[in-house]
Amino acid sequence: MLEFIDLYCNQYSLEYDFLYLPMDFRKRDNLGYCFVNFTSAAAAEKFKQVIHKYEWGTVQTGCGLITSNKVCETTWARIQGKQSLLRRFQASKFDCDKLDYLPVVLDPPRNGLDPIRAPPVVIGRLQKRAVSKMYY
Repeated sequence: MLEFIDLYCNQYSLEYDFLYLPMDFRKRDNLGYCFVNFTSAAAAEKFKQVIHKYEWGTVQTGCGLITSNKVCETTWARIQGKQSLLRRFQASKFDCDKLDYLPVVLDPPRNGLDPIRAPPVVIGRLQKRAVSKMYY
């Protein structure tokens, strides 16, 4: 998702500093929505205009090609601003085993132009799932 947003930030001179793509940890698939915090209201509005009604089609992912019939719909989130998002997710525990599934802060903000990007800073914590034992 970072690379996808970077593409549009590069093209339209936008910056963002927070991203969270909620996942279904058992299926290892996203839930179909994400939280992105842009560094200005104008950037958020521009991204909303550009991406609204985007058709995903066939996309190359780390798991290979995926075809989706989903169409992007953009809405404003109830929680607004980087600090509010940090407060919301910083103490959260995520029932998974991969840091890749957790929210990230981007400092400095990403704009899709920088060839060398600072690594995303993960917020929240992993909470390992209890393994249930089955007796026969």
